Amino acid sequence: MNYGQLGNNLPSPHRSIELLTTMKAGRVKIYDANPEILRLLSNTKLKVSIMIPNNEISGIAANQSIADEWVRNNVLPYYPNTMIRYLLMGNEVLSYNSEQGHQMWRDLVPAMRSIERSLRAQNIRDIKIGTPLAMDVLQSTFPPSSSAFRSDIRDSVMVPMLKFLDQTKSFFFIDVYPYFPWSMNSYNISLEFALFRGNSSRTRDPGSGLVYTNLLDQMLDSLIFAMAKLGYPDINLVISETGWPNSGDREELGANTINAATYNRNLI
Repeated sequence: MNYGQLGNNLPSPHRSIELLTTMKAGRVKIYDANPEILRLLSNTKLKVSIMIPNNEISGIAANQSIADEWVRNNVLPYYPNTMIRYLLMGNEVLSYNSEQGHQMWRDLVPAMRSIERSLRAQNIRDIKIGTPLAMDVLQSTFPPSSSAFRSDIRDSVMVPMLKFLDQTKSFFFIDVYPYFPWSMNSYNISLEFALFRGNSSRTRDPGSGLVYTNLLDQMLDSLIFAMAKLGYPDINLVISETGWPNSGDREELGANTINAATYNRNLI
């Protein structure tokens, strides 16, 4: 479960974590290292993902002492009582196409390596380091067997990142929302296929021969194929975000409570 803190009339951290526990969630991801939330999570069995904000990536990449300090301030006060299991470097960093964004691209993997060194220096070996990416890291996604990473990030970012994830036995974290390709291409992708109601709606990948009964599997496989083409077929995926909007603007067809509930139920 993703626990975001941007919004109006949010329940308190105490109440939010109560809700997560009641729902029997197994893991929770927060978008920073909020001290109050991390302290409250120490009383639960929830496995926790914490996040280093995008604006701190370049400093950590440039200076090992900054990485060490981040771990001292944001991990050591809570670990191991709070079951921190994943430390995520930024959020959808490769989606920022600006000069500052390109600098973050270059600094992303060096920052991941710096934090890995900091954790090892503290003899912490059960926290995996990754970074949640969006599906726009791919040049194309259909058919999955023809997918490949964008040319502007493939060699400079993806190859060293996949090497790091492989060496550290970490995961490829992906934010994957079938709503977006469905809403942009609704004439060719059926709603049933996007909502896991695809018993009568299937697609076949002519390259691999694989048959898909839902859009999520098809999107995830496109990542598997893209990683395999760079020599990394065995890195496991973690879905770091998914879901379906329960409301939207007038032109955003399909964004309603019924479809959101259907997606979430069928996803589980």
